[in-house]
Amino acid sequence: MKQFGKVTSIQGRRITISLDEIVNPEFLSLIADGDGNFVNVDFLDNRGITAKQNKLSHALIRDISKHFNFPDYRTKEELKEIYLECDEGGFSHSVATREEATRWIEFLIEFVIENGVELPKRYDYLLEYDKFFYYSCKYRSCCICGKPNAQIHHITAVGNRHRNQVDHREFPFASLCWVHHNVAHNLGQEVFLSRYKVLPVYLDKEVLIKIGITSNAQLMRFDEKYETEDLFTKATEEKREGG
Repeated sequence: MKQFGKVTSIQGRRITISLDEIVNPEFLSLIADGDGNFVNVDFLDNRGITAKQNKLSHALIRDISKHFNFPDYRTKEELKEIYLECDEGGFSHSVATREEATRWIEFLIEFVIENGVELPKRYDYLLEYDKFFYYSCKYRSCCICGKPNAQIHHITAVGNRHRNQVDHREFPFASLCWVHHNVAHNLGQEVFLSRYKVLPVYLDKEVLIKIGITSNAQLMRFDEKYETEDLFTKATEEKREGG
């Protein structure tokens, strides 16, 4: 059962919603099956795709077309077909909301990095998406020059601790080729990040294991310290903010 409505008031986590249609209380009781009624709230984005997003999307599509030597229109059609596999709503530049455009661009970013598509330059708009830096780490592509087989750089020094005794989910990373990795160490972190417009990102379990930074067994040992996922999330967030 899907209903649409409008938010009429907000008080902390308590939100009042006026639905478009009346809900049958007997039906709610039936589907509750002796438990409470729960809802899955999806706040709709009324903002349209921005000029920046539109420009970046078409630039990435053009670069993908050039890489595979396909016409732009054919590349756009095939990309949209691939995108349908992960987002059943599909994508259209003419009617997209800002949130939909963000998901579409993040899809294009992963496609570009995973397939080694060469970009003529580092688009400024591209650097506003942390997923660009995330996927650069995932596929070991230098986030500055795009060279493959990049090294994973710890933005926060691990120090003298043994790497297998560190929960790497608590540290931010950047993916750098050996040249830019040396530059980072020579310049110092603050100067390097500012000069090259690098946004450090925290990596999840999937990526850390994929790129060989840690193992599932090591992460499971750390997870045993926490009784629930909420406690783990709270603990890592506190360490990040304090560290």
